[in-house]
Amino acid sequence: MSEWFYAHNGEQKGPVSKDELANLAQAGAFNPETDLVWKEGMADWKIAAEIPELNPSSTEASTPLQTPTMAARPTTNNDPYQPPAASNYQAPSPTLSDDLPEIEPGTSPLGITECISRSFELLKRYFGIIFVAWIIFIAINFGVGVVVELIDGALAASATSNSGFDTNSFSDPNSPFFAGEHSLSPGAQLVSILINVISNVISLFLTLGMTRLALNLMSGQAAEIGMIFGEGSKLLRAFFASILYALIVFIGLLLLIVPGIYWGIKYSQYQTAIVDKDMSIWESFQYSADLTQNNKWALLGLGILTFLINLGGLIVLCIGLIFTIPLTWLAWLLAYRWLKHGQAGMEDRGLDLSGPRAY
Repeated sequence: MSEWFYAHNGEQKGPVSKDELANLAQAGAFNPETDLVWKEGMADWKIAAEIPELNPSSTEASTPLQTPTMAARPTTNNDPYQPPAASNYQAPSPTLSDDLPEIEPGTSPLGITECISRSFELLKRYFGIIFVAWIIFIAINFGVGVVVELIDGALAASATSNSGFDTNSFSDPNSPFFAGEHSLSPGAQLVSILINVISNVISLFLTLGMTRLALNLMSGQAAEIGMIFGEGSKLLRAFFASILYALIVFIGLLLLIVPGIYWGIKYSQYQTAIVDKDMSIWESFQYSADLTQNNKWALLGLGILTFLINLGGLIVLCIGLIFTIPLTWLAWLLAYRWLKHGQAGMEDRGLDLSGPRAY
């Protein structure tokens, strides 16, 4: 009986028999389409679905849907039954943030109070990592904002000094020579616009990472601070999607305000969908439109409630914002999970904070 070694979720396991591999596949602990296997006599690891002995319907020339990478290494001893090391195994990235099934859109009324309550539980339990993440997020945005202000100030000062007028008149808003943005040269105005765009892109980059961190906290996946900087591959899509979203809302607001609010809610989940499901711009907008079916009033109510909560935090000498901003941020993302999974999205998923997964 052949003894097989296999790699699943970044771990090398075995030896097991062919029948045991079949049982593992039925139990969901082994995926023949993506997991690699090896046995004595094989030169390297291969995807199980490519091996006729394990999958009679396949051929050596078949092409897998997605091929994990595996660096085969020679054995370090004379044991012929020692498989090649699988320490470099990388499982393919999943398309979903967790293994919960998705519900039919619009079939589960959003529980506003449940989202707030669950958000409070998560904030209490993982306050340390959430607080540090927000400090980093705010510090970087503040630093970038200072740099932008300094550059804008330097551009304005340069325009003032080159004008030949009394510089004091340019600091007086009531003066006809006040150096506002209109006094900048076209080149200086372009530089000012560019640095402000870069500032917004940096903020968006961090927002995507914060979203990934929050989704992992909620879904029970491994979470670490470094995830804040890990969503760069989705930045370009998210940037153009944010421009499209702003245009949609702006046009809607021009049309007697109500359409702007409606479209704003309808497409509000686009950014989270890009992070969660790695969607294209159009897919994310369509997915958001589907998710928000029959729940637009509830989302509006959640938005109003989170605004009032943050307003209360602001009133308490601004100190309360340390708690209310992360609370309402989590609540909004929990609403996404509810729309996607129903009330099951609020379940405790047993989070692992030991480090990121192998993907």
